[in-house]
Amino acid sequence: MGRVASITLLPIFWFASSMCYAASAEQVEIIQLTNREDIRHASTMDEAIVRLSNKVTDCVERKLAPASECFCLYPQELSRVRSTYESTLRQHPDWKDKTVSYTLDGRTYAVSLDGLSRQLQRKCPQGN
Repeated sequence: MGRVASITLLPIFWFASSMCYAASAEQVEIIQLTNREDIRHASTMDEAIVRLSNKVTDCVERKLAPASECFCLYPQELSRVRSTYESTLRQHPDWKDKTVSYTLDGRTYAVSLDGLSRQLQRKCPQGN
């Protein structure tokens, strides 16, 4: 299954970490990071999201659970995303409900903290 197809199937976390982001009718404020320490914090958040996203992709491809519930199968990774998100916002309260963008090793990344916040509010079914 191609990366584009996987992204289409994953309503959880994919939009929060990507190399580019699409403009929408509702413009979200984008903060361009240049400070090395800020970039490190955003990159740590991105890495936690990607780790969970990779597990979710595998779950969807193997049909281990409905796509909207795959993130529930990985409580450790989900917990890491939550704790990293909370830590990041404690360090950078001005990032709340915004997208941060940064360039690292010649690649541009964007992390939607607003979108991630909405996804983290989703509840897992009982038993997961």
